[in-house]
Amino acid sequence: MKTARPSKPTTWEFTAEHLVRAIFDPTSDEAILLELSALNKVELHASGMVWNKFLWLMMNVMKDASGSSLFTGAQLGEMKNSIPVIFH
Repeated sequence: MKTARPSKPTTWEFTAEHLVRAIFDPTSDEAILLELSALNKVELHASGMVWNKFLWLMMNVMKDASGSSLFTGAQLGEMKNSIPVIFH
């Protein structure tokens, strides 16, 4: 008797622009893909350069009134680990 093998989810390649839209625009197609990835319905992949660009954005744009970054390195590391994207 053969057992059915679970099918691999559809994969998508994310760019830095996709990642920014996914996180900051909850109505975007990218945000929907991010949610589907969290549910293991699709698999999202991105290069390490994508994370570096996102990291640069967070460190250089997201600042408080005194010019300090809103996020610590540890918080950004936690964010990377919680985003359902496989970074290569």
